[in-house]
Amino acid sequence: AELTAGYYNPSNRDGYSRVFEVLKKHTVTMKFVCPGSDVHFQENNESLADPEALCWQVLNAAWDCGLTVAGQNRDPCYDRAEHVRIVETSKPRNDPDCHNLSFFVYQRPSPFAQRTYCFSELDYFIKSMHGIAQGHASDD
Repeated sequence: AELTAGYYNPSNRDGYSRVFEVLKKHTVTMKFVCPGSDVHFQENNESLADPEALCWQVLNAAWDCGLTVAGQNRDPCYDRAEHVRIVETSKPRNDPDCHNLSFFVYQRPSPFAQRTYCFSELDYFIKSMHGIAQGHASDD
C-alpha cells in the first residue's frame, strides 16, 4: 500500500504497472489530476516522499503500459508559472517517445477571481497546449 501511495520507495520500485495492465485490458482512460504548486515536502523527510517524482512515475508507468491518459488541474490556475507547469506535465518536451495527455480538463477560476484573471495567460496556456505559442513556455 505504501508503494502504491508513493510513500517510502527508496528502491524506486514500480507500484503501478500491474494495475495499469489491468486497466489497459478494459481500454480505460486514466484521469491524472495535476497537483498544484503547493505540493511540498519537508526538508527533514523521514518518509522519503517526493510528490513530483511520484507524478512522473505514475505518468510514465501509464504511458509505458499504453494507457490513454487525460489530465485535469487540481486547482484553478492564476499565473503563467502554473500554466507552464501544466504544459510541461501534459506534453513533456524532452520525452523521446513523445508522450502527452490525450485531453485536458481545465478548472477555471471562481467567478470572483475571474474579475481580476488575466485572460492573456489563459490564451497563452491554450496556445502552449496546442504547440503554437510564441517561444516555449519555459523560455519566457
